[in-house]
Amino acid sequence: MTTSNEISGHAWLSGLVVQARDVHGGLHHHAAPQQLPTPHQLPRLAPHFVNRTEEINTLDEARRAGSGLVVISGLVGVGKTTLAARWLSTITDAARPELYAELSGLAGPARPEDVLQPWLRAFGIDRPPAGLRELSALWRSVTAARPVSVLLDTVSDADQVPPLLPAGASSMTVVTSRRALWELAVDGAAALSLGPLDPRSSIKLLARFTGEERIAAEPEATAVLANRCAHLPLPLVLAGARLKSRPHRSLAAAADALVHPRREDPARMAISAGLTETYASLGAAAQYVYRSLALLPVDAVDPDMVSTVCRLARDDAERLLEILADEQLLTLGTSYVGPGPCYRMASAVHEHALALAERHDEPGERQRLVGRLCEWMLATAAQAQLRLTPAQATLQQQDAPPPPDRVPFSDDAGAMAWLESHEKNVLGVLRMAQTQGWDDIVWRLVDAYWPFFLRRHPYALWIETHEIALDSARRTGNQAAVRQMLNSGAIGLSSAGRLDQAITWYTSALEAARVGSDRRDEGQALLGLGACHYEAARPRQADPYLHEAIALWDGCGYPRGAALATIVLGEIALTDGDPERAQGLFANARCTLLAAEDSYDAARALALYGRARALAGDPATGIGEMKAAAGVFEAAGSTRWLARVLEMLGTTHQESGDSEAARPYYQRAAELMAPIRPADAERIARLEQAL
Repeated sequence: MTTSNEISGHAWLSGLVVQARDVHGGLHHHAAPQQLPTPHQLPRLAPHFVNRTEEINTLDEARRAGSGLVVISGLVGVGKTTLAARWLSTITDAARPELYAELSGLAGPARPEDVLQPWLRAFGIDRPPAGLRELSALWRSVTAARPVSVLLDTVSDADQVPPLLPAGASSMTVVTSRRALWELAVDGAAALSLGPLDPRSSIKLLARFTGEERIAAEPEATAVLANRCAHLPLPLVLAGARLKSRPHRSLAAAADALVHPRREDPARMAISAGLTETYASLGAAAQYVYRSLALLPVDAVDPDMVSTVCRLARDDAERLLEILADEQLLTLGTSYVGPGPCYRMASAVHEHALALAERHDEPGERQRLVGRLCEWMLATAAQAQLRLTPAQATLQQQDAPPPPDRVPFSDDAGAMAWLESHEKNVLGVLRMAQTQGWDDIVWRLVDAYWPFFLRRHPYALWIETHEIALDSARRTGNQAAVRQMLNSGAIGLSSAGRLDQAITWYTSALEAARVGSDRRDEGQALLGLGACHYEAARPRQADPYLHEAIALWDGCGYPRGAALATIVLGEIALTDGDPERAQGLFANARCTLLAAEDSYDAARALALYGRARALAGDPATGIGEMKAAAGVFEAAGSTRWLARVLEMLGTTHQESGDSEAARPYYQRAAELMAPIRPADAERIARLEQAL
């Protein structure tokens, strides 16, 4: 008996498929896309919210009048964020995305691009573009037909806001700031100046913690306590939480504790006095952690970090952070991608804790504490680099820092998650280390972050950190480090499309390598220069740089580098219309890269070889090779190269007269390119539209 089990035609398969025998026809297999949850990033609603009826009515009227932007201004501790989050939650249903960003932190004002990138990732765009103009344009496209609610918290400058505004007419953005930000009136902003609570509401807020009976028993002391808290929600909540935890303490004693010995601004005095009382109630270990956190130039802290810098067992560090959070001195972070919880310190609390640290801790101990932070960041990042990109960790391997007492990851995904979780901490740590003169830590930390730069493409951070690290490397006199920063920084510049600046950096790297007689670094700079000229459509200028790099690397025994340069020569041959010559170059490069166990770059050579073979008259074989390469890039999460191969597959099918087979390849290539190279995405979309 003869049986048949075939799939024919232009089949598009999704999910698990079992095929007993031959498969015929154009076969496409794609993993189902991950379904991301709707972002709901607004801070947790405070349970101690009272009154504000008039203010909520003002916000409702502004919305009814068509305003999609509101600025809530007021003193520290007046409850701006609490009001904004509560009001936004009342106008948002479960299907409507809610976005949140804090725009003033310990490292200074947040850049709009640092806010837009995680927002876009929350909408499933894995690799957002680098430049603010492209990021903002993509953000407007994402929100054009999808209403969102946005809370921009602690804005320090009006210029931070416009790039973050959603495009949809039904979206709502609330800005909180100490300043009125009158400049935003040109963007149609409505303004709400938030003042202290009225006396009755202040007492009601205290009663949420103490109960009505204690308030009724001491009405005069309650009024004095509310007055000494300046009727501001933050100190009232601090005082109320302290009274709740001490049921036998009188309200009169609590009011007496808020008497400040100096004359100053009532709001500042109330907040400072409330924080001081809370601090005084802590144990010595919690007090030390509280003071220490104010010295750390980071956006957020986690138990591993605090364990190291404060010389505590990790369990003790976690417990003390929870105590500080319970006392409302810290807030639990949101949108954190790391392996454990993170905590943040509000600016008013940070100011108080820093003053205590400067008063109680010796300068030498403060410096040693910051030094432990910098050394821990470097040691942990170096472990991530050695795991993720060992071939690029040459300088770390020569003089590797000892690993931390506890490495907070055990696999590649965990290592990348750790690097990503400290993305906002890197600049602050680098600047602190540079201020202290720890230049070796600066350039080594930037070098250790290479896998994060390579896979996540945060171009602005990539370039800024390398500028800082290059300066530090030059001060150390370590020429190998200087060359490393020049070459890896130039890769970031060229990837961001800043080719002229990349050429300048590569030229400096070339000169430094020749002075230092380092042929391997000299070849890297030559390859970079050749690749930049090729990207700039100057293949004739690229050619001599590439041949010189190959000659150097052949001479010093670095075949992998020679193979990488050979790939670019093959691309030039394709541009020149010589697919037969290109096939030979790609085949040789792939063979060398496989021998060097570099499967990723070998897949690049295979993809281009497949395209050359199709152009030489064998499209069926070429398509098979391009598909094999696409599988490697899909597994590696390489968005840009996967998109390139898909475009080549679409072009090859189109040239073979099968426009319908080409269409899905073009569509997916454009989708992948949109976040990282919008211009290329538009070009590919036009190819699909022309079918």
